[in-house]
Amino acid sequence: MGPSGDEIDSRTRETREQIDEQPAESNAARYGTIAAIVVGAVVIATASVLIYRRYTRPGRREQLRRMLVEAIGDLPDTLRELPDELVRKIREPLPSIKVVVNPETGAKVRSALEIMIRRVRD
Repeated sequence: MGPSGDEIDSRTRETREQIDEQPAESNAARYGTIAAIVVGAVVIATASVLIYRRYTRPGRREQLRRMLVEAIGDLPDTLRELPDELVRKIREPLPSIKVVVNPETGAKVRSALEIMIRRVRD
């Protein structure tokens, strides 16, 4: 005689359980492999960037910029506010200068600066 109905049912259940477990195990292994590859790639990329930055020297412009930023950071607050004061003074209108021409001789009145320049040249 052949197997009974209960035996067939139990074998069918066992086979179904095995079939259901196999994809779950293979998916877990696949996802684990993908995760390991991603983590490895991130580690390699990070190490590459750190090594590149370690052995690549900044240019002169970058060195100068860093030095200036450090120097400005070390200045007291009163000196950092100085440029604002200068900007305000620069924006103020300059005093007007009036040149007077002597109508009798037609000659200009010489300023003190002009007199000094002529003395230096002579």
